[in-house]
Amino acid sequence: MLSAGRLTRRSASACAVAAVATALLAAPLAGAPEAVAALPATTPAAEAPTLELAPVDPLLSAGEGLELEVALDNRSSAIAPATSVDVLLTASPIATRYSLSRWFAGEAIAANRVVATVELPAVAALDEHSVTVSIDADALGLEGAPWGAYGLAATAPSVTGATSVVVLDEPGEASPTRLALAAPIDAPTGAEGLLDAEQLEAATGVDGDARAALDTALDAGATIGVDPAIGASAAALGDEAPEAAIDWLDRAGAPGAYPLLYSNADPIALVRAGHYPIEPLGIPREDGPPLPASAGEVGAREPVIDATAVVIDEEELAALAAIGTVVVTTSSLDEEIGGRTPSAHATVDEVDVLAADGELQRLVTTAASVDPLEAAHARAEVMALLATITRERPSDPRTLAAALPATTQGSTVELLGDLAEAGFVETVGVDAALALEPRDARLAEPEAPASTEGAELVQAALAQEADAARIAGIVSDPSTLLASLRLSLLTALPDAGLPITDEDREAIEGLGGELADLRTAVEIVGGSEIHAVGESVPMPVTIVNRLEVPAEVVLSLRASNALVNVSQPSTTVTLAPGSQQRVQVPVEIVGTGTVLVIAQLHTPDGVALGQVQTLRVTAQPTIETAVAWVLGSAIALLLVFGIWRSVRKRRRGQARGDLDAPGSSVAAEETG
Repeated sequence: MLSAGRLTRRSASACAVAAVATALLAAPLAGAPEAVAALPATTPAAEAPTLELAPVDPLLSAGEGLELEVALDNRSSAIAPATSVDVLLTASPIATRYSLSRWFAGEAIAANRVVATVELPAVAALDEHSVTVSIDADALGLEGAPWGAYGLAATAPSVTGATSVVVLDEPGEASPTRLALAAPIDAPTGAEGLLDAEQLEAATGVDGDARAALDTALDAGATIGVDPAIGASAAALGDEAPEAAIDWLDRAGAPGAYPLLYSNADPIALVRAGHYPIEPLGIPREDGPPLPASAGEVGAREPVIDATAVVIDEEELAALAAIGTVVVTTSSLDEEIGGRTPSAHATVDEVDVLAADGELQRLVTTAASVDPLEAAHARAEVMALLATITRERPSDPRTLAAALPATTQGSTVELLGDLAEAGFVETVGVDAALALEPRDARLAEPEAPASTEGAELVQAALAQEADAARIAGIVSDPSTLLASLRLSLLTALPDAGLPITDEDREAIEGLGGELADLRTAVEIVGGSEIHAVGESVPMPVTIVNRLEVPAEVVLSLRASNALVNVSQPSTTVTLAPGSQQRVQVPVEIVGTGTVLVIAQLHTPDGVALGQVQTLRVTAQPTIETAVAWVLGSAIALLLVFGIWRSVRKRRRGQARGDLDAPGSSVAAEETG
């Protein structure tokens, strides 16, 4: 009989799988070279309809029936006629990993016992249809059968067949395979880098993703990684933080937990960029100055770094190992291990690592797929692989390892539930794997060079933040501006364990928009033409501060011609939060006409802010000023004329020193 926990999960899985029918990771049976004649499938055309198959629950107990999801995906451009689908089961468990891989490739063992026949209706072109099939224990015929992974197959005329697997979970005296798990738990923080009270409640409350992930990870004894954004969000809310979040954080702080980088940023990208770690500058809050950067951080263990999906070299491996426990895959190692499946602890160039089994790690990642059928099929493969590994050497205990996807990358709740139910698996934390004697290995030559995209995005983000840091000098405590931007930066960085996407690039580019907003948060407001009448008049300039904190800026003015003289070229102005202020800068009017006054704001350190504003001024001095200006101009002209006349005479030889002799001009004329 099923336990209450398995019944609950089985019911939930059935609903989810029945809701969506999409492609499985299954190979066609029709073209299998060793398939027996009992399989009536024929070799289909390239776009022929395809069968899909997955157990609702991959584990069977003695005397228990089986529920299967059978689907027909019609990828052709014609209607797929109604058909009868035979569901077959292998007569004995699959004995080795090699045989299991050949089963899924459709290359070897053929199911030869029909345990059910399913009638599928006609399916429209480019459509799909699925049904849930219940097969009772008598039809399965597994009473008294050996435990292990049994192959399932679905076949029908003129369609591509499908394979899957189910595990009879009665391991007897076999030593269970231990599986060391790292379970990173994060939450969707949004562009601002914090969760509000509603989002925190949704993540950590009943039915929340973070709560479900924490519950199952604790039950599995996994090593938990906690996103500091969850605790920081609760700390920023203070008394308004939901009780569910406070309770969640208390439970997440179990011994052995480790902190992720903020918003689960990728440590490998940061190491490659030469900027590890990038941490919060503070935790912004609405009713006070930023909290310390460590507010809400959970976990004291060194980090677990998931390097299972990237290519790294020896130098990078050493750098990552100095930070924490590195998890690679056996696919990235060059070693001879024969036909056995070794424990995960290995030494690569004197660096301790956990080498996750490459096939197991791939399946664990796929089991978190948002596609229910794909996830169910991967879960069945995980259980079959672990059962087969245990059967291969039933008295040879070993500890494998795997890095689970982060919560926001997909749910592993169903998979962890399966692992908890299985009698041939014991889940533990990563330290249990590290406690075993390591084997020697070395990194394999990569087929492709390591990607630098993540590092380039990190450097681009930091360059934009550096510009913001120069502008932040307008406030007394720059962290009030930079703390929020830093959280946005950390949220925009690529996530750990995932390849770079267009969304990552767009998020980094979006930081430029935030920087532009910061540059224009304090700016001069343009106005109408100014009429300035008098000798010394105040020039009105309006400045707006859209920030939520006081700002100090330097206002500089310069005139385009001599009609106006700016006696005070720069003025320091302090602006209240969210205010608009008119600043009066004294200028001297010395002539009549139109002049352009160029106004610009700067930080106290001289960094330009916002756009240059051009103020059009019509200048008109008073009468006294005009007269003085005219007289001064006349005197200046007379002096210039006198000098010119003296220079001219000197060149003609008529000058005597600085003065002409009396009558010299007349005498010269008579002589001529």
